[in-house]
Amino acid sequence: MGEDIVGSLIQLLGKGRVFTERADLVPYCSDYSSQMFYDESGGWPLAAVLPETTGEVAEVVKLAVRHRAPIVPRAGGSSQVGGVVPVEGSIVLSTARMDKIIEIDPTNLMVTAQPGINLKRMDELLSPHGLVLGQEQGSYRVACLGGAVSTNGYSMRNNRYRNIGDNVLCLEAVLGDGKVLRTGRKVAPNSSGYPLHKLFVGAEGTLGIITELTLRVTPKPEKALAVAALFDSWEGVERACLQIRQSGVGYAGGYGARTIQEESGGAVNLISVTLEGTAGEVDAQEREFAKIFERSGGKRADQETADDIRNSHSLMWCGTPHPELTIEDLVAVMPLQHYDEAFARIEKEVFPRYGIRTDDESNRVITLGTRPLTCFNFIYDPKKLPLPKLQEALGMMNAIVAEYGGVGAGCHAVGLLLRDHFGIDHDPTSIAMMREMKKLFDPHNIMNPGKKFV
Repeated sequence: MGEDIVGSLIQLLGKGRVFTERADLVPYCSDYSSQMFYDESGGWPLAAVLPETTGEVAEVVKLAVRHRAPIVPRAGGSSQVGGVVPVEGSIVLSTARMDKIIEIDPTNLMVTAQPGINLKRMDELLSPHGLVLGQEQGSYRVACLGGAVSTNGYSMRNNRYRNIGDNVLCLEAVLGDGKVLRTGRKVAPNSSGYPLHKLFVGAEGTLGIITELTLRVTPKPEKALAVAALFDSWEGVERACLQIRQSGVGYAGGYGARTIQEESGGAVNLISVTLEGTAGEVDAQEREFAKIFERSGGKRADQETADDIRNSHSLMWCGTPHPELTIEDLVAVMPLQHYDEAFARIEKEVFPRYGIRTDDESNRVITLGTRPLTCFNFIYDPKKLPLPKLQEALGMMNAIVAEYGGVGAGCHAVGLLLRDHFGIDHDPTSIAMMREMKKLFDPHNIMNPGKKFV
């Protein structure tokens, strides 16, 4: 059967866009996560394919349906939770060659594009038109539009430009039976029908394969400015973060963080915020932030330091390698007033049990914007903590976060890493409804099976 499928794929796409040799398949078997998931939880795909049109995607899916072959949609491969890891005998469908902007509409502030376009490249192509998408997530330089939407990615500039899922106006997708769904016309949200496009935001490729997206874009800012402040304590950072969120002052995005200096062992507590808008807006925002920093006991950093902090954070947002150990995190969304208490419990109840320790380089992190993300960063030895135990530890962390009204998959999606704990975040009725929706959109259960929930 495998030979029949491969032969049909080659007939459909040509030999140059169908890969079957193991050496060629290796890049399609993993993602950005620290775990080599396919060693334990995945399997070797039958083939990896590179369609270029919606019609080709639909034909690949119809072929998979006939043979009941699983399909694993893949965009930039920057998932950190094993969301694009293939299962045995699957077809990895990469949208890497579906990387075109179809239409830029400056009048109505919209762009229509294929899912394989890189986020950074999209902003570069929008720039001559005076527009920006502003989806500056940690994998900005490598992540693609389809993957960002499918995981409901978080943007460091979300307070001004929203997160990617908020900007989706309509889309086209190939469903699990090969049908092509178009969720609406290229107009702003309206009152006609159900907003079906929202079902694909954060669906992780389990309902179908996105082949085209229309998104809201924003005029480029006239001025951008990084501001930062240093604090004597983490409590001062938290107070300032809450004041910033409640102040109503505009800003693009930012974060509060505590790190431990390796040389002295002392803590550095800081807030970094990016201001964007018209020159008048940014100047007014800067004055208001100076007042907030002063009221909360912070000392404003000079401009060179503020720029360095902003640039460093942009480069290291998704984590930096450790020479011997593995850095991992649970990036949760939760009420900020409970962050410290939840972290203290995790450090006491979870870390010692699994031989985990806090990551001093990213000791505490609170993001500033529309989605209150909190980071539970830790370091472990992968030789002493195999994947099943890591998943178990993350489940305990997720459960503690849930006790305080939070959700463990705050921006990295669920994938394989957190799928066994899906029931922590959702009640039985909602899970049952999601399963029914999965059957409706993917009646043969071939779309990224085993991800998000079992």
